[in-house]
Amino acid sequence: MAEFAAHLNQGTSNANPTIFEIVAEESMASVLRPAVSYALKVLASSNPDRWGWIWRFGDECHLCLDYVVQNHYLKNFGGSISEHFYGLKRVDRGDAGKGEAGLSSFQKYLSLIMLVGVPYAKLKLDQLFERLREEYASGYLSSYSSRKRSYFIHLKRTFIYVYPFLHFTWETIFLCYHLLYIFKFSSVHSPLLHAIGVSLERLTRQDIVTHSAQNRLPSILSGMTVAERISAIPSSVTQLITSVLANGLPVVVFFLKFIDWWYSSDNKGALQSAMQLPVPPPPPQPKPAQHGVQLPPHPAQCPLCKKVRTNPAALSSSGYVFCYPCIYKYLNQHGCCPVTHLPSASKQLVRLYVDDEN
Repeated sequence: MAEFAAHLNQGTSNANPTIFEIVAEESMASVLRPAVSYALKVLASSNPDRWGWIWRFGDECHLCLDYVVQNHYLKNFGGSISEHFYGLKRVDRGDAGKGEAGLSSFQKYLSLIMLVGVPYAKLKLDQLFERLREEYASGYLSSYSSRKRSYFIHLKRTFIYVYPFLHFTWETIFLCYHLLYIFKFSSVHSPLLHAIGVSLERLTRQDIVTHSAQNRLPSILSGMTVAERISAIPSSVTQLITSVLANGLPVVVFFLKFIDWWYSSDNKGALQSAMQLPVPPPPPQPKPAQHGVQLPPHPAQCPLCKKVRTNPAALSSSGYVFCYPCIYKYLNQHGCCPVTHLPSASKQLVRLYVDDEN
C-alpha cells in the first residue's frame, strides 16, 4: 500500500509533490519496460518456433499491455501506475489545490496518449536512428542504384544528422521544466503535462479511503438467490482480478527496484563479493531449429549465402558466425537467428577481425 507510506511524513499544507517524488516516479516508469521486455524474451526463448513472434513484436505487446494498465489506473485512480504507487494523482491545473480537482474525459484521453503513445513513438525513433546509424557505418547508405533509392537514402542520411539535435532539444526542454519546478517558478514539471493542462498532486486522505474501498472485494454474493449469484460471478471475478493486480503490482515493482539497485554501480562492492565464486561452465550450444537454415558443409562458409565468410560477425544469442551483411539484413527482416530461431537483434552482433594470413 504505497499510497499510505507516501503520506506518513508529508504535511497537508502543500499538495505539490517534491522533485524527489517526481524523479522516483519517473525512474519507476523507466524500469517497467525493460522488465516486460525481459519477460517476453524469456517466453520467446523457451520455444522460438511458437513464441518467436512475441519477441519480434515485443514493443507492440508492451504497448497493448501498457494501454490496458494505464487506462485502468487513469479511470479508477486518476493517475498512471507509477504515480499511484508514489501516492500522486493528476488534476486539472485550473482546479489544482481545491481538493476536489479531477480530470475530464478529454484530459484522461490525452493523458493516455502521453503515457502510452509518446514513449512508444520516441522508442521507435530511437531504434530507427540506431539502425540507420549502423547502416551508415557499414556503408549501406553510400550506394545510389536508382533515383528513387537515392532520394530515400538522402532522407535517411538527413535523419541521422538531424535527430541528435531533436533529441537534445527534447531532453533540454524536460530539464528546464524540472529546474523551473525545483525553484517554484512553475507548478508543472513536464512540458507534456503543461500542454494538456494537468499537474500532479499528492493523494488526500479521502482519496486513500476511496481507493481502498475500490480495491476491497465486496460480499456481493451474500443475501442473493442462486440465479443472482450466478449472474454476479463475472463482475465478482473482474473485481477479484483487479484487487489482485492492485495489491500485487507494488510487490512486483519493489522487486524490480531491488534488482535495479542490486546491479547498479552503487552496489558494485556487494555484487563483487557475492560473485567471487567459481566460473560456471558454458551453456550448451543451441540446437538448430527444425525449420531453420541448414548449416553449410564447411565451417568457413556463411549459413545464409553458403559462400566463404567475408566480414564475419558472430551472433551472441546463438554463437553462430555469418557474413555481417547477410546476418544484419536477416535480423532486420525476421528478428531471430536463422539457424536456431532464437530471438535476436542487430545489437547482439559481434564483429570478428580475423587475420587471413593465419
